[in-house]
Amino acid sequence: MTGRDDSGADRKTYTLGTYPEDQKPLLGRDALSDWGHKHRVRSFGWLDGGFTSVSNASGLVAEAPTPNRFSNQFMLDAAWVVLERSTIKTLSWGFRTDFYAGSDAALLRSQNHFGLDSTRWGTEFRQAYFKLHTPILFREGIDWTAGRINIPTGVETTLSPYNQLYSRGYFWTHDGSSGTALFATAHTNSQTDIVLGTTMGYNTSFILRGRAPGYLAKLIYHPLTEMKQQYLVTVYTGPKPLAAASNHVGTWQTLAELQAREVWTPHFNQAFDVGYFSDPHDPANGRHNSGSQDAFVITSYELNRIAALHTRLEWFADPHGARAAVPGSYGEATAGITLRPKPWFEFRPEIRGDFSGQHSFGAADSPIRHRNELSAGFELLLKGRIF
Repeated sequence: MTGRDDSGADRKTYTLGTYPEDQKPLLGRDALSDWGHKHRVRSFGWLDGGFTSVSNASGLVAEAPTPNRFSNQFMLDAAWVVLERSTIKTLSWGFRTDFYAGSDAALLRSQNHFGLDSTRWGTEFRQAYFKLHTPILFREGIDWTAGRINIPTGVETTLSPYNQLYSRGYFWTHDGSSGTALFATAHTNSQTDIVLGTTMGYNTSFILRGRAPGYLAKLIYHPLTEMKQQYLVTVYTGPKPLAAASNHVGTWQTLAELQAREVWTPHFNQAFDVGYFSDPHDPANGRHNSGSQDAFVITSYELNRIAALHTRLEWFADPHGARAAVPGSYGEATAGITLRPKPWFEFRPEIRGDFSGQHSFGAADSPIRHRNELSAGFELLLKGRIF
């Protein structure tokens, strides 16, 4: 399980930095850490929060940026704790639970969540799943995962230590999700993984959203070259696989995604992604298809062991308003730096510009909207391994 997150790919190959699960236990080697090592059990987590100032808005902002969506207010985004048991290459079982609290949990809470209904604070088990490795059919076997799981779409993730930037792009905002699911990952050979599964709809905890389950198929291909590369194709479909704007849910929705991840040098990598979301028979669009498109590239360059530069360029089009609050086209350009003076601490300042072909941006409680928006902020991230 090491290095895999909700994108369904090997994150450590494609992200610069250190990770909470890789660090030494906070209390050093003791009876608990020895027991955990013996039984393949470990626990780790992080605290992250930040501050963002957005032009022409104060308080909750409309449309972007997220998850740092409150202007001129310091936010505790997440206090996150993971407990997991990994599998091995023989017949073996494992599990993972991710509990978190903070403003991210308020933003991403499931349909049947528990805790406060505040816009600034929430609690949630983001993931709680069982995993089984069966050494059958293929040399590397098949991994089975069942429970509440981050749906493997996109490049960016809900888990902050595995992202390059504080804010997220439009794809994550509109096409990132979690839910109750059953996935089978077949490691067909050293180059190819195939993920097949079914879900109970977006953002649910063991209840069905919609009239039928959703279905996901994903192909992950690793070419045998000197450069570390991954090419991913994903199709996620169902009556309610992802969130849509009110009254915009048609008969059957589908997200199709193409992704390429390239490690050009040990210090320089990029991730490219294009996606299309179809919403046929949209009742708010005369029963026609309300499609939306997204394309972005994330670039990272490690200057040294302490500092890394990151950029994200993105274009998002939602002409019928099936995903965004205001129909139209959007673009964003973000630049940030990660400063890592200690393996357990990161400081991430960034500046971001959002642009649209219509009046989309502003304070959520104001009727005034703007075509452009500038934001500047920073994130503080503390991370570590408990045992």
